[in-house]
Parts: sequence; structure tokens; C-alpha cells
Amino acid sequence: MLATLLFFPPFRVFAVYPWTTRLFSKLNGKFKATDIGVQEHAAKVVSALDIAVKNINNINFKQLSSDHQNIGVDTQNFKALGQTFLVELALQYKLKFTPKKHAAAHKFFKQVAEALSSSYH
Repeated sequence: MLATLLFFPPFRVFAVYPWTTRLFSKLNGKFKATDIGVQEHAAKVVSALDIAVKNINNINFKQLSSDHQNIGVDTQNFKALGQTFLVELALQYKLKFTPKKHAAAHKFFKQVAEALSSSYH
């Protein structure tokens, strides 16, 4: 299940929001969850989320935010990725993903999106 949670949200972002693929020319049009480039980026995303969980009261992504701003990532993409994680959590955990857990996860991904947007003007 962890592999699913790791790889599918970035893939879903590419599928549902195809304009996000413009930032990933190095993937050479390979945007499936099983493609190595998607897996590598997904691993980076999950690593950053792990840092966020460990620092939940003070998520600091200033450098990561600056890096994303420099390559032209729209801040709405951070929100979209959070939404895809929520979808994946709901698909995986079904009835165990209660409204209370959904609200907590939504709040977390909102904080992450805000931290990733912190260096933008």
C-alpha cells in the first residue's frame, strides 16, 4: 500500500492536470506511475512530506519553495498534489478514512502547500 501512496499522487497530478508535465521535460513524456522518473520525483515528494510530518508545528520549506519558484512551478500545483494524496488516501483506506481523518489530512496538505509557496511574491 505504501508504494501506491508513494507513486500514484504524482501520476494523478500529471493525468488530471496535464499542464504540470511541462516542468518535467527530463521525463521524456513518460508520466506513468511505474516510470522511473515519476518514481524518483515521488520519492522526493514523500521525503519532503516526511520532513513536514516531523516538523508539523513549523514546516519550513523556504529553500524548496525558492527552488520551485525558480523553475516556474505554479503554487496551485502544490494544492493539486495535496488533493491527489487525499484521493489516494480515500481510495486506499475507504471507510477507515473518516471525515475527521480527512479533515486532518486536508489541513496538513494545506500547510504543506502554504510552506511550499512561502518564497513566492
